[in-house]
Amino acid sequence: MSENSSWLETSFEASMRAAVQDLRARFPHAPFLTLGQTVLWDEPVKAAFCRVLEVLAPGAQIVAAIHDTDYFAKLTHLENLNEKFALLEHNDGDTRGLWSAAGEISALFGSETVPTRHKLNENGVAFDRVAKGYPGGSSALLNAETGAWGWRALVHAEDKPLLAGEVLLRDIAPKLIEQIRWAFEESLNFLGASLHENPQHAQDCSCPSPCESREFAVRVLRWVEEYSASEPDATLSDLYRWLTPRLWATVRGTGSCNLQTSHSLKIFRFNRETSPYPRFQFVDLFLNSATREIAREAYNAAVQGSGIYTLDQFGEGALPFDVVIPQRGRGTLRVLPNSLVIETEPPIKIADVSCENVAQLAEILEAKFGADVVLVGKAVSLISMLAREMIFVFHEKASSYTRLTQKMNAGLREAGVELNLHPLLRLEYSTWDALAKVETQLCLPPHLSRAFGTKSVSAREFSARWKAVCAEQDAVLANLKSHRSPRELLNFLAREEPNWRRAATDYGVAREIISGVSARAGVLQSQVEALRSTAKTATQKAVQTEREKGEDFRARVLPLRERIRDLNEAATARINPLDENNQPRKLTKAERAQIGESEKLEAAEIESLKTQIEKLQNARAHFDATIASHREAARQAQSAARVLIAQRVEMEISDDAKTAREAIAHLEYEAELERLRRVRDAISVSEGLRYTNYRPTAWWLPLVSPDGKWFEQL
Repeated sequence: MSENSSWLETSFEASMRAAVQDLRARFPHAPFLTLGQTVLWDEPVKAAFCRVLEVLAPGAQIVAAIHDTDYFAKLTHLENLNEKFALLEHNDGDTRGLWSAAGEISALFGSETVPTRHKLNENGVAFDRVAKGYPGGSSALLNAETGAWGWRALVHAEDKPLLAGEVLLRDIAPKLIEQIRWAFEESLNFLGASLHENPQHAQDCSCPSPCESREFAVRVLRWVEEYSASEPDATLSDLYRWLTPRLWATVRGTGSCNLQTSHSLKIFRFNRETSPYPRFQFVDLFLNSATREIAREAYNAAVQGSGIYTLDQFGEGALPFDVVIPQRGRGTLRVLPNSLVIETEPPIKIADVSCENVAQLAEILEAKFGADVVLVGKAVSLISMLAREMIFVFHEKASSYTRLTQKMNAGLREAGVELNLHPLLRLEYSTWDALAKVETQLCLPPHLSRAFGTKSVSAREFSARWKAVCAEQDAVLANLKSHRSPRELLNFLAREEPNWRRAATDYGVAREIISGVSARAGVLQSQVEALRSTAKTATQKAVQTEREKGEDFRARVLPLRERIRDLNEAATARINPLDENNQPRKLTKAERAQIGESEKLEAAEIESLKTQIEKLQNARAHFDATIASHREAARQAQSAARVLIAQRVEMEISDDAKTAREAIAHLEYEAELERLRRVRDAISVSEGLRYTNYRPTAWWLPLVSPDGKWFEQL
């Protein structure tokens, strides 16, 4: 071993040396596999692993593959645009459901860190209050204020879904080049450079002349432009594979080791010739009658409760594998007793077939679709397929599905199924710490500038402070959340920044005005309530007196009136007698004489009764007087209350009160919007820097540090 190689070996972390030596001892011929959907993000950072292998395992091979069997990103509401592809940011509004892996890119410091409405509310932001005053309301607020800073994605805008491996350069190249230009231009601005040599931050940062950072960006952009122009019928996947060795070598600063490129449409190609490959032995577990139920149960148990469909949710006979048919799409494979179904759109059924193993499956699919058909695992089963032949190389935080894959594999082993899989290797970077030896000045974007307290910072200082800054932003989030009331928030902002002091003072003055109005209005309202109580009491007394008047009438007057009515009815009956047949008859002389006597007596009695009634009515007049008195008291109280209410309303809608309320509403809105933006920026800093520390964009390294020092320290 040369002296230089010896020094390099000792420069590696002990865990790296131990892992590689162990893997080569156990699996001396297994290649290392990297699998990513784009070459413009973090995959080429794994060029750092090339350096390790050249020293610790010089014969080892790396396969850098493009994962091009997934559908290219789509958003339903963007279909039928005038263009086939759109360049979008990811926010919690119109692009909330965006998921783009084959067409994403991040400018320097950027990441797909979306400060969602949920995160904002979780950190104390009164989102609805801001949305109420924000021009355009909630939708406009989400679109304008919740974007993932420094991140853009290409999205397919046509109706029919399109596999990533079938995206033609002639269709996507204009938007792809626009996207790359955007990312490079943004990033160069933070270095005091530009693609067009008109940097925004020339006074704070200055790229030496000639600017190697600019030259690197122009070179990569030219690669893409020239390949797209010369190979218009090629696919995006073809371009990514062509770029892979170039970017790996550029990131590393030298040759890209023992590197081979591939793509998943090729790796998972499934026909009579390829079906014996070890990668498809895992599929056999789900086809063979001896293991299929064990395999299905292990898969379902692993994904249960994770949000991923269990197999029965895909339909009868579903397996955790998709069939990709060139130019026809991708769909879940379902194996039924006498047929196969592929859940493309529309589904494809192959009738009168029986399938008990991968050889039979390959024969059926190749006979129907040709030799280029692809059989690829769903997210949880894909790793187990390829781990049969290769050693996966992941970044520290890459692929959230591995936990479920390990759970599924453990279930299979517990059931007695031997898998013979290679382990996974995770690479841990210290991306931002590694800037310590880079000699350059970084002009920070606004959210980082606020967090670091300066517009520009040396790479060395950024390296030394970034962890503390993230911790400080965590504290900022907690502090912002703790100020519940608008007054507390404004006072906090005033302590933080002098330009908020006037706002806090104005808010206090406006609050005092409203407090004074409220106090005076409260006095008037108390008087109003007292008058309303008086009116209510008087009304109740009037009603009570009316009730007493009625009871007195029924007790004393009504019986007398009823006696008069009875006497009159009896007299009428006597002068109109009826015979035994109930027919009118004439009175006898004796009857007429008797009636005459009775009428005299009854007339005297009636006259006496009327006299009594008249006396009683005169005696009952006090009831009416009392009722009228109570009613008048109630009316006067109600009238006085209305006057006071008018005075209170006039006071509350006075120009001073109106101006104060408008000031309060405006200042509360502005303060809450400021809280939202500070929370958003703090999330972007603390989550974004930590995430990119684990998974940096590869081309940042030569862009910021063309001399390779950043890469060397990873």
